[in-house]
This record gives sequence, C-alpha cells and structure tokens, in this order.
Amino acid sequence: MKDAVNPAKCEFSVFSYEYTGSKFGFRILEYMSRMNDSVVVGGSEKRVIMADVKNRRLLRVEDADLNEIEHNEIVDMSVDGDRWEGDVLNGEPCGWGVLYNKDNIRVYEGFCIGNKNECYGVSYYSDIGVIEYEGEWCDGKRWGRGVQYDRTGVVVYDGEWLNGDRLTTTVTITPEMGVFHNHIEELIVSDGSCNGEEMRLLDLSLMPFLKTLRVKYECFTYVEEVKLIGLRELESVEIGEICFTQHKYCDGNDPNRHFYVKNCPKLKSLKIGDYSFNDYSVIEIENVNALEEIEFGDLKQVSPNFDSASLELMSILIHSK
Repeated sequence: MKDAVNPAKCEFSVFSYEYTGSKFGFRILEYMSRMNDSVVVGGSEKRVIMADVKNRRLLRVEDADLNEIEHNEIVDMSVDGDRWEGDVLNGEPCGWGVLYNKDNIRVYEGFCIGNKNECYGVSYYSDIGVIEYEGEWCDGKRWGRGVQYDRTGVVVYDGEWLNGDRLTTTVTITPEMGVFHNHIEELIVSDGSCNGEEMRLLDLSLMPFLKTLRVKYECFTYVEEVKLIGLRELESVEIGEICFTQHKYCDGNDPNRHFYVKNCPKLKSLKIGDYSFNDYSVIEIENVNALEEIEFGDLKQVSPNFDSASLELMSILIHSK
C-alpha cells in the first residue's frame, strides 16, 4: 500500500478490509484516519490524501505536485452553471473551496479533488443552503467522523460513517459479501461463507471492539491459522458445524493448522460445533481468566474436534460454584 500511515495502527481510524492470500492475510480497501486535531488522512491501495483541516491546506495527494496549486480560482463544473471557487490544479478542484449550484446556493465547502469530496467538508441542502452534513469524507462518500442534520438544523446522527452510510457495529458476512471493518462489535458469518482457497489466515486483531463472534455452518474451509489474540472486549465465541475443516470424516493432523485464543480478558464462552477444526494440530488457550464455559462438539455422538491436536490451557482461573 502506498501509504502515509498504517490505518490499522492508528487510534482514530475507520477502514474497510477483506481477507486475502497475501503474507499479511488482509487488504485494506478504503480508510479515513485522524492523526491529530487537525490532520486527517484518507485513501485506498492506490491513493493517499492528507489534509490539514484547521489551515485548509492539502499536505499530500498521490502523484500530484501541490506546489502547482492555484488559489482563489473559479472553475465551471457544469453547463448548467455549477461552479467551484477555491484551490485548483490543472483546471480542476484540488484543495479547499466552495461549490455553488446554478442558483448560486452553496452546496459544499471543504476539500475536493476533481469532482469528489475528500478528507473534510460541509455539504448543504441544495435548495435552502442549510447544513446537511459536516465531517470526514473519502472518495466522495461520508467516511469517518461526521454529523448529519435535518432541514431545520437539528442533529439526526452524530457518529462514525463507512462507505456513505452510518457505521453499523453488527455485521453479517455472506458468501456474496466478505468485506469487514474495524469497528465491528458483533460478527455473524452466514452458512457457507469465506470458503475461498486464497483465505488461509483469520486474524481478528483488526477488530478491537469485537464482543461476539458467531460462525454458522461450513465456513472458513481453507483457513490454516486462526488468531483471537488481544481482543479485550471479546465475550463470546460460537463456531458452528464443519468449520475450519477440509476433511470432515478423516482423521487429520495438519502441522500447519493452528488455533489461538490469547489475552482476551472478558471471554466467558467458547463453543465449537461438530467436526470443526477436525484437522488442526494445535489449539492454545491462554490468559482468558473470565472463561466460564468451553464446549467442543456433541457429547451424545462422536464429533472429532482438534482430533489429533495438543490442547494447552495456560493462565486460566478455575471458577467453582
């Protein structure tokens, strides 16, 4: 990634990502990060934009020479009479300015690159000139921290945004949709999801707010390593049947397949369904002192889970009644 910052390591970030077969195991798609009270950074794999909001100045735009920016310029944006007044590069908006519609009503003020709002700005109701949204933007979409107002100026929503929508902390992954974000609190993985052969690593450390993980039937077939490490808010993990398993009916002992649950101080329940993790060779559970319940398979029938694995329980308090 051509990146000025690593959004995964920035305290104030909102980013989307997907798991891949790369050495990192994931690919960040788009993001918005706050470096301090004034500087924000937004972008993707192919573009990085950094801006100083207080000083209304661009600090970086990928593949652009910001020294060439002209200030206090006017650009016609449409044949209808829409116009941009502000910073311009190569005849297009590039920096801070104001966009007016054909009726001379202000519809946006903030950073703009080409025809897309970026980093930070204020959009207005185009017929009355009242603020509709004030906050952060990425690739023309509301992204990051922002406030939405109704037409009378009353706050409708004050919080985080992702891909143009209000950020939701409960996310359901389906076979058709496998995009995650770093503010998930409840992750639900639907039947038959995340079974691409390229997905070999599931590391949930990018979800520091995760409280509940629910994986349903036959998911993550090819994942070789699962890491639930350092998830300080995680309370419950429930894995359904035939997950993280390539060979349901075979005795497996793949030395490359490992499952780690470590340093999750609020984790109370760990449940794993029939035939899941059948061919994993290692399971380590460490520093989960709130753990009250561990359940593998079904006691009423044969259910190989970690069939040939060594199980290590370390630094776990025993709760007695």
